[in-house]
Amino acid sequence: MRKKYSLLAPRAQFLITVFFLYLTIPEVFTQVVTNTSKRKNVVLIGHIGAIGALPNYEKVLDMSRNELLEDGTLGEDFDIEIISRNGCGDAFEGVAAAADLYHIEHVTTFLGPYCNSEMIPVATMANFWNIPIIAYMATANVLSDKKIYKTLVRTSLRTMNTIAESTAAFIKHYKWRKVSLISNVGAAAYEKLMAFEPVLKRHGVTVTRKILFEEAATVQDMLNGGQLEEIRANSRIVIVMFSSKTDLTSVFREATTKYGLSETEFVFIFPWLQEGANGASPFVGSDSSILDKVKKTYTNCVLIDDTNGFDDRMITPFTERLNSIGLDEKDIDLTNIYGYISLFDALKMLAVAGRRVLNTTGKFSSVTDGKKMWNAMRRMTIPGMVSNAGVGSGTVMLDDLAERVPFYSAFFVDRNRNQISPFASMAPKLIPNCDGLKTGTGCFEINVTEVLSSFWPSVDGNLPIDEPVCGFRGEKCDYTMIIVGASAALCFMLAAIGAWILRRYCESRSLNSMPWRIFRDDMQIVDEEQVKSMLSLGSQRTKLSATNAMALKHHAIIGVNTHATFHMYEQRRPIKFGRADLTLLMRMKQVVHDNINPFLGMAFNEKAEMLLLWKFCSRGTLQDVIYNDQFVLDEKFHGAFVRDITLGLEYLHLSNIGFHGSLTTWSTLIDRNWLVKLTDYGISDAVTRWVKHGSINDEVLKEGDDKTDTAQRTGPVFFTVGNANYASGSRRLSIISHN
Repeated sequence: MRKKYSLLAPRAQFLITVFFLYLTIPEVFTQVVTNTSKRKNVVLIGHIGAIGALPNYEKVLDMSRNELLEDGTLGEDFDIEIISRNGCGDAFEGVAAAADLYHIEHVTTFLGPYCNSEMIPVATMANFWNIPIIAYMATANVLSDKKIYKTLVRTSLRTMNTIAESTAAFIKHYKWRKVSLISNVGAAAYEKLMAFEPVLKRHGVTVTRKILFEEAATVQDMLNGGQLEEIRANSRIVIVMFSSKTDLTSVFREATTKYGLSETEFVFIFPWLQEGANGASPFVGSDSSILDKVKKTYTNCVLIDDTNGFDDRMITPFTERLNSIGLDEKDIDLTNIYGYISLFDALKMLAVAGRRVLNTTGKFSSVTDGKKMWNAMRRMTIPGMVSNAGVGSGTVMLDDLAERVPFYSAFFVDRNRNQISPFASMAPKLIPNCDGLKTGTGCFEINVTEVLSSFWPSVDGNLPIDEPVCGFRGEKCDYTMIIVGASAALCFMLAAIGAWILRRYCESRSLNSMPWRIFRDDMQIVDEEQVKSMLSLGSQRTKLSATNAMALKHHAIIGVNTHATFHMYEQRRPIKFGRADLTLLMRMKQVVHDNINPFLGMAFNEKAEMLLLWKFCSRGTLQDVIYNDQFVLDEKFHGAFVRDITLGLEYLHLSNIGFHGSLTTWSTLIDRNWLVKLTDYGISDAVTRWVKHGSINDEVLKEGDDKTDTAQRTGPVFFTVGNANYASGSRRLSIISHN
């Protein structure tokens, strides 16, 4: 980049050399004429303006001179006369005009030129001639080098070096240390980059990337060029300084929006610098058209401009001053009021400094001594054109290099509130005991004061940091522990899931094996004669009559000698078990408790009936005992029965089965040891569902049987010990069942 623009240097040196030859040998090229002014003690000022810029500027100069006459700065012993020429053309007309004014008109001071391109050679010539030169519009950073331009004073409200200082102070205030610089190709853009980079470096700010776009770049070019990805990968604070005549700013903002460079993460800073003869500020005033234009382009961005931007604090007093001399807004270029104000202030600064030099030396020739005048204007402060309005920019304060120090502010263009608000002011303060010629600076510091907070479109309302906590690419964070922890957690989860799947598989395999299933080939149904024989033998041992024990109608032998009773249901279609049914039957098969009758299994899908088999209890049901006149049980037996039933229910309720579902005196059995056991538990809901679905019919009962199937409604059972029934000659246990 440096090589590209260094080609401009020989051309400039050539032009300056030509003009030096022309100006240092005036006898060859010009004819010396007498001074056009016949008055004595008059300083001839050569003003070099621009064609089409600052209409009616001469009336502003007249107003400034008249005020100086009124306050006594000018008088008979010291007066000024202004000769104007136009420049800012393609052929450096302003430089030729300066030579003409010096050699032919014999001016001893220059006001202008208006343009940067002409100011550099004219300031060089003024230094050679040792005459004062005041720049009121030039912003070039190179002009701040007073080792070259030793007689140059600048009253421009905006200069490249001062806005660079203000921007750097603003960035430093918010503790940002890394920024990107964005501009376009071209000499003007390169000059801006060269102005900002050393200032940022001096303030401890690192420029991570300098990115240049072509002047004819489109949104698509920016999206496809890779530069936006460079911005994302290297910065969060972006200083944008386009100098092209095309509207690259709006193109850039559209491209960044489409690329996803969100304002919640990025801060786009736009310092405003006037360029060319017609580079008027777009930010002056508060009318809706100007604000709408700014909001459209700079929404949710930061603008750094004169502290009086976006309001009428400077426009109103300025127009009032113009009205006093017969001018109104239509007679001037209102968008370039800074040009008029700087021109007014430049003439006043020259006159005030001249008066001080004259009063100090007593020699009128000192007023035209460029170095003495420049030295007199160092650290000078005077009230400017609009200083009476109380605005900061109205005061003309020069630094130690006779450069006007800035009064800038940072503005936020709020999309949501539809307004432009200043949120930080930047006020200059001169540093005492500082020599700008030695330090190369103006010996001033900028104090940044926040006037607004919690305004940024982020979660907490604060401006983003200049670098993510973990770096732009995550390189500053050690993710080892996170990776190890996440891996361990993932392994644990996978192990847990694997264990659950394995357990599920094993359970499913175990459930599908149906250990509770009894095949018909493994059992033998006992007929009535065999049952009578078995009950007869049992009654001899247990003293339980065969007549009462006949209530247990269905008997079977499982395997070799396991005596079982069963409920029989006519099966109409194959029964399909869900996982819940398989789990329930498995749990029923696994039940082991002194007061729970074992569930032996289930026979199904082989013949036209389904069987639910339970272990046989030799003393029958509780109903048989209660209504058997052969037995008279005392209260101890009653209490034992209640205890056994309670323990059995407690076990069921605390087990995985969770309920009995069909508790009656028929489902309460008594074994040979007079221990009560609960039977027909858990299966009632499944049987009811199978009946409802048509897989089975209701239980098949023999003649004379009571309905003792398991599909009865579950209800709380309360046991009470009743009084003896002396009419029947027996004791009874009354059981009240509430459904």
